[in-house]
Amino acid sequence: MGNRVRVGRKGIGATGFCLNMVLGLVYAWSLFSGPLEATFGGTAVDTSRVFSVSMMGLCLGHLASGWLSSRLPSRGVMLMASGFAAAGFALSSAATGFGWLTVSYGVLCGFATGLGANCVMNTVLPWFADRKGLASGVLLAGVGLGPLVLGPAVGALIAHAGWRAAFAVLAGAVGGLLALGALVLRRPVDEGAGKQAAGPVDAAGAVGSFTTAQMLRTRAFWLFFCWIVLVSSGGLALISNAVPAALDVLGSREAAAVAAATGAMGALSGFNSVGRVVVGFLWDRLGPRGAMATVSAAFATAMLLCAAAQVMASFPLVVVGFLLLGASYGGAVSVGSALISQFFGMGHYALNYAVATLNVLVASCLGPTVSGFSSAMTGGYLAAYLALMVFAVASLLVAAGIRKPG
Repeated sequence: MGNRVRVGRKGIGATGFCLNMVLGLVYAWSLFSGPLEATFGGTAVDTSRVFSVSMMGLCLGHLASGWLSSRLPSRGVMLMASGFAAAGFALSSAATGFGWLTVSYGVLCGFATGLGANCVMNTVLPWFADRKGLASGVLLAGVGLGPLVLGPAVGALIAHAGWRAAFAVLAGAVGGLLALGALVLRRPVDEGAGKQAAGPVDAAGAVGSFTTAQMLRTRAFWLFFCWIVLVSSGGLALISNAVPAALDVLGSREAAAVAAATGAMGALSGFNSVGRVVVGFLWDRLGPRGAMATVSAAFATAMLLCAAAQVMASFPLVVVGFLLLGASYGGAVSVGSALISQFFGMGHYALNYAVATLNVLVASCLGPTVSGFSSAMTGGYLAAYLALMVFAVASLLVAAGIRKPG
């Protein structure tokens, strides 16, 4: 193990955060949408399909990482993520159409993101058994901050050198950074050495850990899964339609209105990361039901504000609603990680967490369908806001019934 960099738990945590920022670049797909549509003559339907496939690939990557975590050291899993990411971006630089990109970016890059992100959470969280909520929030905020912090550089590269060059650079940069991170990541019990590391530890073999099969037989898991689908549906409904929803309130399609709507979308994304940290902090202080109730209440308030903004044609009000919705959606992601580790232990966390992330598949179908149906049938989003408010109230009731398995 002479080629491994040795750092303490703060260094491990910082490494995990930075790796998640790099992995979060998969969400910067919209930067490539316009140039790709111009090159291949496609539409938003084509580019959206590639992104949807990348989310499916992400879920598969989580599952694969969960299965591999008990068979390979963290370094091995992260090196695999590095290889898939480098291959995905490199092949994307040579794309000849959207079908090619569906495989190169959608399958390979999405799979690499899920593989790496699950590895980060499974490796870093045991170092912070005393602050699981906050640690989960900070790590997951890295994923959300990736497009915001690193996205401008990618956008500038696309504008200066073109999308093919940008994909080629990302192949080397993302692949290389993930490989470097693999040299630092290690679980609290030194892999292969059996030596306990310094710092709070929820060891992999801790008594009381649930296997995935055992977890799936508990009422707590299914109530949680229902709760996070309800909340995430609201987040994904607006994330996928943020700009048109804001323009609907503005009542204009002029350049200034589009710029304002795009800014509102960016604010929603930014508060996604803020919500992950804040709710992680609240989890450690209010406990599971308190944190979940806070997320549900923020979701309900966001939908109330958005509905009022629609009726009053108030852009400031819809922006505040977007901010609260982004925070609640990000907070739900933090709850997911913290709940799986606290309710079901770290012994099988990687696979248990991977199964929990499958909520994205349900929510990504349910939420955008509600907003899309509202727009198509009524010409606006008021009906969607009212329907999602029902989702929010239902999530609050579900949260009240969740108890840690005995």
